[in-house]
This record gives sequence, C-alpha cells and structure tokens, in this order.
Amino acid sequence: MLSIGCDGYGDRVDRQLVFVPVHRSELDAIVGASTLRDRPAHTVTPELLEELGFEDNQMEDAEHATLVLASVAALATHGERLVLVAEVDTSLISPGEDLANGACVVGRVPQSAMTCWFSDADDVDPAPAAAAAKGLEIDLAWEMDEVQELLHGHDLLWNDVEEYRRAD
Repeated sequence: MLSIGCDGYGDRVDRQLVFVPVHRSELDAIVGASTLRDRPAHTVTPELLEELGFEDNQMEDAEHATLVLASVAALATHGERLVLVAEVDTSLISPGEDLANGACVVGRVPQSAMTCWFSDADDVDPAPAAAAAKGLEIDLAWEMDEVQELLHGHDLLWNDVEEYRRAD
C-alpha cells in the first residue's frame, strides 16, 4: 500500500508497506541495536495483485496475502515465521526477482518506519514445516504439506513495536 506523508521538513514522502522476514536475533533492530540493510522483503506489487487475482479495492486482503508469503519466506530462511512490518520511503525499495510473490529489496529499514511484527504463538512448533521448507523458494515451500498444515492451523500473532521497546 502506498501512502503519502511529509518528512520533518514539510516535503512530500511516498511510503510503502513492506514485510521483512527476520531472524529472532534481528528483532533488536526495533530498538536500534542493529540495522537492517539490503533486506529481501515482500510488498504488494502489480504482479502480485494479478497473480492472486486481487482488485485495486482489495488492498487489505493483498497485504494479508503478502504477509503470509513473507512468513513462508521467513520459515524457509530462518526456521520460524517472524515478519517485521515497516512503512518505508519508496526510494528505499527496489524490485526483487519474484514480483508475483511481492519480492523486493529494502535498502534500509529505518527504526522509525517499523510498526509491528508477526510471529507464531509460543506454543506453536514450526519445526516440521521449517524442516520441510528449509532453503526452498516460496512457491516450492508453499506446496509442502507441513507448511500448509502450519498455515491453516495457526494464525500469526500481531505484536506492537512499542511493547518491544518498553520491554527492552
């Protein structure tokens, strides 16, 4: 989703929602302890809208689908579904290789742009799905029975970055 705002100097800034698969150790970026740079991520692209059959008026559904795709990428890469959400300046986003799955690269994920993150509940064991998906591209991981079981059996939980910052 593209939004328009102003920077601290009153200049117009175009922002876009990105879903960044992260490793648990990288959550400290929320408090500025580390910096996320040149990160593979996912965003709503025209190709994703076409691939999944969404209309322009279905952006909320498209964003949810993009979150789920990013969670599968996180599972295949990091072994758990952990996705950081940020609304970044569009100048920081470049196209990824798999536009139909919303792939992009975010040059830098500013701490101030981070809004929330999604994860599995503590009692959910992603290990079987992670083992099946390890190292696979999204489309191949998506087809794994263990991944489908996790996706259909457990919704991701929303977490506010302010809660993380207060707990730090």
